Amino acid sequence: HGKAARWLHAPLKFFYKLSSHYCVNLYSSNSYGTVQFSSIVLHSRAFVQLDNNMRQSILLLLLGLCVSSIYSSGESTFREVCYDGLGCFSTRGNFYDSVNRPIQVLPQDPDRIRPTFALYTRRNVNTAQNLVYNNRDSVRKSNFRSSVPTKIIIHGFTDNGNSDWNKAMKVALLNAGDYNVIQLDWSQGNGYPYTLATANTRVIGALVAQFIVWLESNFGANRENFHLIGHSLGAHVSGYAGERLSTGSKKLGRITGMDPAGPYFEYTHPEVRLDPTDARFVDAIHTDGDSTLSIIKLSGGFGLMQPVGHVDFYPNGGKSQPNCNEPPSDSVSGIIGGTVWRMTCSHNRVRAMMISTIANPRRNYVAYPCASYEDFKAGRCRTCGTTGCASMGMRAAEWRPNGRVNVKMFLDTAGTEPFESRG
Repeated sequence: HGKAARWLHAPLKFFYKLSSHYCVNLYSSNSYGTVQFSSIVLHSRAFVQLDNNMRQSILLLLLGLCVSSIYSSGESTFREVCYDGLGCFSTRGNFYDSVNRPIQVLPQDPDRIRPTFALYTRRNVNTAQNLVYNNRDSVRKSNFRSSVPTKIIIHGFTDNGNSDWNKAMKVALLNAGDYNVIQLDWSQGNGYPYTLATANTRVIGALVAQFIVWLESNFGANRENFHLIGHSLGAHVSGYAGERLSTGSKKLGRITGMDPAGPYFEYTHPEVRLDPTDARFVDAIHTDGDSTLSIIKLSGGFGLMQPVGHVDFYPNGGKSQPNCNEPPSDSVSGIIGGTVWRMTCSHNRVRAMMISTIANPRRNYVAYPCASYEDFKAGRCRTCGTTGCASMGMRAAEWRPNGRVNVKMFLDTAGTEPFESRG
């Protein structure tokens, strides 16, 4: 690491400075604040004391912020775009937040993103059947059955619907029950810059809701039997879909948020993020939550700590996960690869945890209600009390909210599969 790290640090810093001046000179309206903030970080005592690996990653992150500033600059702060059948999307109202959402971006045209819905059932475990909105034959000729529950898996930032974890979750679900399992792929709209990906979650959520309503109208489906399982940005896609499906007495059955994305969502209005009103039952698992400042320190923070469900699980405190400090030598190589792995390990761990709870329903994933992880570790919350304990993951819906929301549950888990509770 030593010589290579020192060699890489200098050109990265030079490239950042060059890019930052480019941002200021050509796109001063939005990027100047980003560059000023970046300058403070680069000259801070904390930055100087970090090792080269961490400094390189911070430089790359700051470059990403600069690119986001370039993308959204030069346009008016308040804008609106409308798409046929989906309505209008605006940067006004609750979506304008100068502190938590400083860069305002509108979602892209859904025809450009072109999301896909790939159906799997016990009759076609390994072969996808693509369901197409407004194409009745695509459903009629598939194995979709409105009489069984439907699970929709929704990926997050820079991911896709055919990734390894998506496949593993699909197989685990079909082994566990007779379901329609749909893998949503929106990989044409979830890339850089991050600000655009966050905006696109709104239009993808609208498309998911539109798709479910169409299945109800044409094939006798019932939104109450739908369970959306979303990771990172996918959790908020689920929330936007659920919000649109909350009409009158009707409501989406369940949403599971797997480490819902934090940046641009934490501490925003409930309309902007996943919240308990988006489904009959909303559960969230937090594995990488922390403040935005901690992202700059590269100690986590891609998720959020704010409770967003009827019940919110915080395994190992919800900020960082065991065995995420050092990457496995057989799967990750290089300075950048190792750093990226450390940065994303806790955020991605939630996917393996959720899969384990599906595949191992008899294992112990019991979590205890508690005000904080500190109280939990001090032994003050080792009984279920009047709130009752809940099982993290697939069986969470067995817990009854009884009008309560944002109930925090804590547990300690192992650092390897099946991530069973150590409490």
